Amino acid sequence: MARDLRARLNREELRRLYLDEKKSLEDIARMYGVSRVAVWKYCRAEQLTRRSRSEARLEAQRRSKVPQKYYHINENFFSQWSREMAYVLGLLMTDGCLNRPKNSSFRIRLCLNDRELLEKVANVIGSNHNITASRHQEGLYSLLFAREKLAQDLIKLGLKLRKSLDLEFPELPNEYLRDFIRGVFDGDGSVYFNKKSPNCPLVTKFVGGSRPFMYKLEQKLQGLGMPKRKIYEERRKNVSYTIRYSHKNSLKLGGLMYSHIDSDLYLKRKYIKFKKGAGNGKAD
Repeated sequence: MARDLRARLNREELRRLYLDEKKSLEDIARMYGVSRVAVWKYCRAEQLTRRSRSEARLEAQRRSKVPQKYYHINENFFSQWSREMAYVLGLLMTDGCLNRPKNSSFRIRLCLNDRELLEKVANVIGSNHNITASRHQEGLYSLLFAREKLAQDLIKLGLKLRKSLDLEFPELPNEYLRDFIRGVFDGDGSVYFNKKSPNCPLVTKFVGGSRPFMYKLEQKLQGLGMPKRKIYEERRKNVSYTIRYSHKNSLKLGGLMYSHIDSDLYLKRKYIKFKKGAGNGKAD
């Protein structure tokens, strides 16, 4: 049967069917009237890499061979730097997580308490995955997707399995640094008005659990013109590290993060506070 298959299906056609058209072993076997095993033996002899279970399942969903819905997403989104990619990476490194359940594919989840921003993120990465409300925390929403290519690209960029206290600041082109920092700020930053200091009301903070990440972030901020800041270490239930700016430098940080953008890929409520702070007219 194997010889008969080779006589009717040359190696170039096999590669086209399996690799380019992503037909299943079962599909090819049915086309040529042979067993699935015979097709696989031919693929193995030609050293064709077999699709993983998750890849095969996704392809079956895409072709409507199984009842589960196929969700679209740009699998190359994290393969090339852009302003949007840098921002989303910053969000994922602060409010996202990567895990791999036993005998399953990688899963990437981004949780935010702002559904509108999560919808913008889904749109920019080309995803039609469902955005779901948390059953455990009111006002929290999550976007979950599973793609091997996206996960591997994120791992190369520095994202680690589960939340990590040794998360490293990624190597990225300087032209996208401000967008990445805006994503980090929307994930783990805060901006508020200090009522006890009416002359210098605006305060901003970055708070994170990874010491190497936070120290590198402070250095990068200095490189963008922000003043050097002491990083405060706080030990409660978990250790955390804080970078803090008062009014004048908070406004400077706001200009750094928002002045160059031509999209609305940011957390609106934080942006509005920067705008109100700028209208206050007070300085340090």
